[in-house]
Amino acid sequence: MEKVEFMLSLVEKIVFVIVLVGSIAWFVQRGRLLVQLVGLGADDPDERRDNPGGRLVEVLLDSLLQRKTLRKPWVGMLHLLVVWGFLVFSVNTVNHFAGGLLGGFNMLGHGGLAAAYGLVSDVFAVLVLVGVIGLAFRRFVVRPESLARGSVESAVVFLFIGGAMVAHLIYVGVEIVTETSPHPGAHIVSALVAGAFVGLGEDTLGILMHVAWWSSAVMHLVLIGLLVYPTKHQHLIAGPIKLYFKRNRHRGNLKMMDLEDEEAETFGVAKLQEFTRMQLLDHYACIECGRCNDFCPTHNSGKALHPKSLIGDIKEHLLKDGPALLKAKEGEEVLVPALIGEVVTLDSLWACTTCGACVEHCPMGIEHVDKITDLRRNQVLMEGAFPEQAQNAFRGMETAANPWSLPQAERGLWAEGLEVPLMAEKQEVDILYWVGCSGSYDDRNKKVSQSLVKILQSAGVDFAILGEEERCTCESARRLGNEMLFQTATMEIVETLKQYKFNRILVQCPHCLNTLANEHPDFGGDYEVVHHTDYINELMRAGKLTLNATDKVSTAFHDSCYLARYNDIVESPRAVLHAAGAEIKAVAREGKSGFCCGAGGGRMWLEETEGEAINGQRAAELLATDAKQVGTACPFCMTMLTDGVKATGSEVPVRDVAEIVAEQLV
Repeated sequence: MEKVEFMLSLVEKIVFVIVLVGSIAWFVQRGRLLVQLVGLGADDPDERRDNPGGRLVEVLLDSLLQRKTLRKPWVGMLHLLVVWGFLVFSVNTVNHFAGGLLGGFNMLGHGGLAAAYGLVSDVFAVLVLVGVIGLAFRRFVVRPESLARGSVESAVVFLFIGGAMVAHLIYVGVEIVTETSPHPGAHIVSALVAGAFVGLGEDTLGILMHVAWWSSAVMHLVLIGLLVYPTKHQHLIAGPIKLYFKRNRHRGNLKMMDLEDEEAETFGVAKLQEFTRMQLLDHYACIECGRCNDFCPTHNSGKALHPKSLIGDIKEHLLKDGPALLKAKEGEEVLVPALIGEVVTLDSLWACTTCGACVEHCPMGIEHVDKITDLRRNQVLMEGAFPEQAQNAFRGMETAANPWSLPQAERGLWAEGLEVPLMAEKQEVDILYWVGCSGSYDDRNKKVSQSLVKILQSAGVDFAILGEEERCTCESARRLGNEMLFQTATMEIVETLKQYKFNRILVQCPHCLNTLANEHPDFGGDYEVVHHTDYINELMRAGKLTLNATDKVSTAFHDSCYLARYNDIVESPRAVLHAAGAEIKAVAREGKSGFCCGAGGGRMWLEETEGEAINGQRAAELLATDAKQVGTACPFCMTMLTDGVKATGSEVPVRDVAEIVAEQLV
C-alpha cells in the first residue's frame, strides 16, 4: 500500500492554534478565579508545611497507589487503571498536539525509548478502556446509593476518556497500515485494529487519520478544561495539593483557639472567609465518591447530616457567591446567603457525632469534622446558640465539674471498701488512675471502675486516684463548640496534676484518653496516657495477672470511635478478651471501620429525635453475630449499647473488657 503521510493543512493548523490558545486562556482565567476564591480563606498554621519530604511521599502513595481508594478493591483497581493511564498518556498528549503542528515530533525521540513507550501506551489504552467501562457500569447500571445518579458530567467524562483511547488506537492503526508508523512492532494493540483498515483507499485512510487526530485533540482539550470547571474533576489538580498540605497533627487534636486574642473579631467560623485556605481547597478536592456517606452514622440512620452534601453545598456556595465576596474585599457591598442556616442547616450541624469515619475513609483526606466543630464554635461562642439539652451538661461541667451536676464530694464514693488510695495521700505513684465522670457517677460504669481496681490490686500496681480533685475534661463541651469551657477546665486539670508525681495516667474512657494525651499538650500538660485495655494487656504480657479462663464465651466486641479510629487501639482489647476466655465473633463493621454508638461529639447529652436510633442500628449489628455477650471499652458506648440492646428485647449483657477480665481473676 502507498504511504499516507499525516499532516495538518495550513488552515487546520491555524484553527488548531486558535482553539489551543483559546483553551489555554480559558484554563488560565478559570484557574486564576479558583485560586482567588481559595485565597478568601484565612492563613493556615505552619504545621501544614512541616516535613516536606514525608509529605511528598504521602502524596505519591495516595495519588499513584490510591491507598484509600483500594479499600474497595474492584472499584479501586478500575480507578487505578484510569489514573495510571492519565499519567502515561500525558506524554502522548504532548506528542499529539506538537506533532500536528511540527510533523513527526516525539518528545522521547525516535529510538528504543519511543518504541517502549509505544508498547506501554497501547497496553494502557486498553486498560483505561477497561477502567472506564467498569466505572461507567457501576455508576449507570449498578448505581450505588452513595453515588449521585448518573450525571451528564460523568457521562461526558467517561465518553471522552474512552473516546480518546479509541482515537489513539485508530490513528496508530492507520499509521501501521500506511507504513508511516516509526515503530509498528511495538503497537501490539493498534496492530490488531489496523487489520480493519486493510484495503481502504488512500483518501479514506487520510480522512480517517484526520478525524482520529481531531477527535483526540478536542476530547483532550475538553478533559483538560474540566480540571478548572466547577465539577468534581477539579480534584485532579486540587487533590494532590490538598494531600500535600493536609493536617499532620494528631487527628484527635482540635485546633487550639486563642480566646485572649484582642484583635480577633470573631471566634469559630460563620463565613467562608473564616475557613482557612486549605479548608476551602477541601471542596475542590472532593471527588464525590460518597464514601463519607457510606460510613457516616448520621447518614445511615436518616439524620439531616450527609457529609458528602455538606462539602458539596459549601463548594457550591464558594463557587456561586465567592466572586461577590472578592468584590467585597475591594470595598463593594454585597449580599450572600448565610453559611450557617442557609448553606449548612442547623440540624445537620448538631447531628454530627465526630466519629471520624468520614475523614478515615476519604481518599482526599477532607477534614469534615474540623469544619463542623469550627461552625459549632461560632454558634456557641458568638451567638450563644446550641441545642437546649446541651445547656444542662454545660452548666454541670462548669459549676459541678461533671455533666450531671452531682456533688463533687460524691466523685469517689464508688471506691468505698476497696482501699483505693488518693493522690493527696501518696503524692507520688507509678499510675495515676483517672476514673472519669462516667466511672465515678454512672451506676453501670462504677462497676467498671471497681473491676479495674481489682485488676490493679491483683497485679500489685502502685496507683492512686484524685478523688474530689478530679474534674470533667469537658471533651464533650469542646466537640459541641464550647471552647471556653474546655480551656477553663483544661487549665484547672493541668494545675492539679502539676502537684503530683506519676509515671503514667491510666484511663478507661477513650474520650478522656484522647483529651489528656492529644489535646492537653497544647496547654502545658504533657503526660503519658494509657487506656485500660492497653494496660491490662501489658500486665498480662508481664505475667502479673493470673486468669482462670476455662469457659469460652462468644463475644461481639464493639470498637469505640475514639479508641480505634482516633487512637489506633484495635488489637489490645481483642488480645485481652482472648486471654480472658472470650471467643471473639467477627462483626460486620469493626476496627477502624467500626460503626459509631451515637454518643460522640457531645451527642451523649442530646436527645436523638430524627431518623433511626444510631445505637439501635449498632446493637442490631452486634447481636446479629449471635454472641453471648457484647464487649466494650468505653463508658459512652456502654450506656448507648446497653440501651440499644434492651430496645431490641434481647437480654445479651453488655460488659466492659475490665469486667470480663476481673471475673476471671484467680
